Amino acid sequence: MKKRLQNSNKIISLVRVYLDMKYNIVRDVLLDNKYITEITSDHYHEYQGKSYMHLIRCKIDVYGEFIPFVIGVPKDWELSLFDFYIEGESMFIPHMDCLGKLCLFNLEGALIDANFKGLFNQCVNKARDVIHDGVNGKNKDEFIAEFDSYFELLPNLRFARVSMPKDKSSQQIKVCKLEPKGKGRGPSAISRAHKNVKYFVSHKQEDFQFWDIRGTQVNGIYLFIEPSERIYPPNYLNFNAVDFINMLFAWFDGTNFDKLNPKNAQDLFVVFEIKQPGEIINSCAFQINAPVFRDGNKIKLEECREIYPVLIERIDLEVLSRRVSYTDNSLESKSILLIGAGSIGGYTLHNLIKAGCKNITIVDNDMLKHENIYRHILGARDVNRKKVEALKVYAEKSLPGVKIKPIGKSIQNAIDDKSVVLASYDYIVSAMGNHNVNLWLNNYIKSNNIVSTVFYIWNEALDIGCHVALVKSDREYDYNNLFSRDKNGEMYDISSYVKKGQDVSKSFGGCTGTFIPYGASISLNSSMLFLNLLKKHVEGRISENVLCSEKGDDFYFNKAGFQKSMIYEMQKDKISMKPLSKIREGFNAT
Repeated sequence: MKKRLQNSNKIISLVRVYLDMKYNIVRDVLLDNKYITEITSDHYHEYQGKSYMHLIRCKIDVYGEFIPFVIGVPKDWELSLFDFYIEGESMFIPHMDCLGKLCLFNLEGALIDANFKGLFNQCVNKARDVIHDGVNGKNKDEFIAEFDSYFELLPNLRFARVSMPKDKSSQQIKVCKLEPKGKGRGPSAISRAHKNVKYFVSHKQEDFQFWDIRGTQVNGIYLFIEPSERIYPPNYLNFNAVDFINMLFAWFDGTNFDKLNPKNAQDLFVVFEIKQPGEIINSCAFQINAPVFRDGNKIKLEECREIYPVLIERIDLEVLSRRVSYTDNSLESKSILLIGAGSIGGYTLHNLIKAGCKNITIVDNDMLKHENIYRHILGARDVNRKKVEALKVYAEKSLPGVKIKPIGKSIQNAIDDKSVVLASYDYIVSAMGNHNVNLWLNNYIKSNNIVSTVFYIWNEALDIGCHVALVKSDREYDYNNLFSRDKNGEMYDISSYVKKGQDVSKSFGGCTGTFIPYGASISLNSSMLFLNLLKKHVEGRISENVLCSEKGDDFYFNKAGFQKSMIYEMQKDKISMKPLSKIREGFNAT
């Protein structure tokens, strides 16, 4: 026991030495900073519910005024920097929350140089600027970008997931109050449920179905306003809900308000979408119980029993798809015909809907078999189902607003019986991975004078690479230009990474079980290669027919004893894009 106590005392002593060394570094940095005075510091203290390795109380010179601060140095300061709190009277300024904590830097995507002194002094300078600019109103417009963050600080806040109408006109919407999860009992549980009331709001019934929202739906109203002046988030320190709502109503032409909100309505759920000067969009909502409005062209709330501010989480496609593009999504309105629902087609569909495409027709007559599941996006549960039907379910359950039309036929039969009219699509994507089908499709489109943009996608054996050809049929060079004949008159693919004359197919069951071996990863690559090419074309960055080729790893190809073509060996970059007009340059029968 005595020995154990001695060891424990040694550990404590070592920890104290370590802390003293750490504190000496912090102290030296504090003393060296000319803006900091009246310093006190403690090891391992909590502040505002958060633990810190060092907690520093001091005053910082903010351009002539000494303001009391609490600075927390967390253990992971190399990752999260330092927390700066203002002590004393609260201020309503940008980049400061209700605890007095300043938001100094946006760390998303930022690279932190783990230099304690440099980082600390940089944070001090930033804190001085945030306070100075906030008090003097120099950064007031930054409230607009932080609208939701400040709205979230309001008392009696409730929450709603809202699908905003794409048609920016004032209209009725449906509101469903969500039941709290769990079986809490007693006053405290009732109080928590009351404070965290959640709603689901949409103008479309299919949104309720997609998100599996069940419960009583009541009418609410959606108001789109375009103020000529900026609307800033309400001040949570002296919030007057009636005044703020009437300020929003003042920007709304109330001519049709009675049609949206019957006078006998006991409660009103109102959603505001605010298009600020400068194109920034903000939104907020309110639950108003027993409202009384003044009649007239301008709406004014005279009185009510209660008002609850509602923080909005937007779930409409306009917002959900915004993360896939820095600007407006140009793919959303395009109609796409996807031919082939196999490995390439499945991943291509997945990437298309994730890129924001909503209207896709899939054509394929094949069933999903057990042998497919290791390289298909679908799995064992969909075996023995038509691939197109299973992919429809997969896509429409994955994302809201997606509309998939499955056609369980070959593309030839679908064209013959007019299930598919090629000219009606913005883009045609052949993901069959089959040169014979692609050649037939290319020649059919050309002979019938169909001016369409077509993408042909195919993989090479054993993950050695993949290709995408972009072909617009009214141009001189098309898919046929990828093929030539050798001295014996045999046709071959001049862009192939496989040396001519080798049979890379494999069979587990005779002729009917023949296939080209490749894994799911190469289908992922080829589908992404296609998507990048599609985006470039939509953005007008490609003006001619091209072949885009991506080299894969040749390890398994070499291990199987196959030989690569000169095309593979000569391609220096991982991804190569070449106009079809120049595709034969440097190609030969090897």
